[in-house]
Amino acid sequence: MRIWTSEHVFEHPWDTVVNAAWRKYPNPMNGAVTNMDVLSQRIDEGVLKSERIIQSHFSIPSWATKLTGFSGTQYSHEYTEIDPNNQSMSLMTRNMNGCSFLRCDEKLTYTPHPTESDKTILKQEAIISVKLPAFADYCEKTFLNVYSSNANKGRSGIEWVIGQFRKEYDDLASKVTSEMHGMGEKVRGAFNAN
Repeated sequence: MRIWTSEHVFEHPWDTVVNAAWRKYPNPMNGAVTNMDVLSQRIDEGVLKSERIIQSHFSIPSWATKLTGFSGTQYSHEYTEIDPNNQSMSLMTRNMNGCSFLRCDEKLTYTPHPTESDKTILKQEAIISVKLPAFADYCEKTFLNVYSSNANKGRSGIEWVIGQFRKEYDDLASKVTSEMHGMGEKVRGAFNAN
C-alpha cells in the first residue's frame, strides 16, 4: 500500500475554484476521462450531495493487460459534498474497474485559504494498493506516478475551466457593451431627428 498526499493553492476565490472543479471534465488537459454519469443528486440541509460514475481510459502496455487482465478502461465512483455556507467541498473517489488486484481511494478537499480570501487550498490524498503475487511494489510505484501526473493535469484542468469562465464573461461583457453602444446611437439618432 502506498499513500500520496499533496496540497495546492489556487490563486482564485473558493466559489470560483469549486465551480470549476465541478465542471472540469471534459478538458483538454486530461483526455483520459471519457464519460461521466450522475447517479444521484440532492440538497440536504443546504449541502449538495452528488454521486457520479466516471469512465477513464488509459493506454497501457499489452504485457500489463496479459498479466493483470486490466484493459485500460477504468470506472470510478465519486461522492461529492459541496457546502456553500461553510465553504467546503469534499470529493471521495474509489475505482471500481473490476480488478481485484488494484484499489485506489482518493479524497480531495477544497477550502478557502485561512488568511487570503482570494485563494483556495486543495488537499489531495490517494491510497493505492496492488495485490499481485509479484511486482506489487513496482506496480504501486507506477500507479502512484500516474496518479501524481493526473493530479497535476486535474489542477491544470481547473485553471483551464476558470480561463473559460473568464472568456465567457469577457465575451458577454463585450456583447452587452456593443449592444448598449448601439442602443445609445439609436436614441441619439431619434433625438437628433426631432
